[in-house]
Amino acid sequence: MRLKKIVATAFLASGMLMLAACASKHKNSSDDLAMNDANNANGGAQTAALDQNGNFGGESEDGQKMASSKNTYYFDFDKSDIRDSDKPSIMAHANKLSSNPHKKIIVEGHTDPRGSREYNVALGEHRANAVSDLLQSNGAGSDQVRVVSYGAERLASTGRSESDYQQDRRAVIASHTN
Repeated sequence: MRLKKIVATAFLASGMLMLAACASKHKNSSDDLAMNDANNANGGAQTAALDQNGNFGGESEDGQKMASSKNTYYFDFDKSDIRDSDKPSIMAHANKLSSNPHKKIIVEGHTDPRGSREYNVALGEHRANAVSDLLQSNGAGSDQVRVVSYGAERLASTGRSESDYQQDRRAVIASHTN
């Protein structure tokens, strides 16, 4: 039994090494450009949460325009820790949700294609839950936030460079409903 685990681990490790070896060394001109491309690639999913002016949720209940916040948050390889630079934007979404209790959102978790399907779905869920937890700890109701993990099923980039993989490692606040 122990030998089977060792062989299975060695097989998975060799597959990961082959995947890494096949990855392109070419990087985009800047990581910031890559991040913007990822946001644009997800436009269909992201715009479900935005009005025609790019504002989250359109108008508040008193008719005032709500300030826009970004909807995509990126993660380091094999991590689900929210970056400090993303926390203010997520907290802005939490404030919007707490002041509009009838609004609901979906937080999608995504991964790059490396790893097994099961592992990637679990990691995507951890990433989406990290965003959900921060939203809820800052005023959003638990009934306002739904978490979905797509793992590596909806890639932002089909390339195989580290820059492409960075675009795939994300959580997206994808939609809202009344």
